[in-house]
Amino acid sequence: MFDFKEAIRHIWNTYFATSVSPMSPEIQDAFSSIERALLRVLVLGPHGLGDLADSYRLRVFENILIMPARSLIEMPVRFGHNDPNGNILWEMKTMLGIEPNTRLGFYDFFDWDPYGRVDLPFVRVRELPSTDRNSKGGRIALIEQIHCQFMLELKGSESI
Repeated sequence: MFDFKEAIRHIWNTYFATSVSPMSPEIQDAFSSIERALLRVLVLGPHGLGDLADSYRLRVFENILIMPARSLIEMPVRFGHNDPNGNILWEMKTMLGIEPNTRLGFYDFFDWDPYGRVDLPFVRVRELPSTDRNSKGGRIALIEQIHCQFMLELKGSESI
């Protein structure tokens, strides 16, 4: 996952951010194709899940789980919610307690200014429903990447 993040960060900053119109649909579509190809080759393909890459930035990956790095029992997160115009408003940072049934699915790597030079310091996630009947799930959040460990959930989970 970190190789994937570095590859998309480098390619965007080197070849796309400096273009005349980085917000144009043509540039955005071309870069999206590159992102999906890199996710397919670097992360998902080696596990036989390459076709899932077509969903990057379109839906949450329920089989790419975000776990706390360094055995943290809580993680600093910013929860988001949609305003009436459909924009996401991000709350102030709060601590999320990590329980055994906490499941966070990977959505994408995030930067506040996606059309300029990026560092992609955040991982955008969505809470996934757990096996607990009282689990609500569904909230979207930003977590600083330094607090994240990525796990690919197959028959047996493995770090990616």
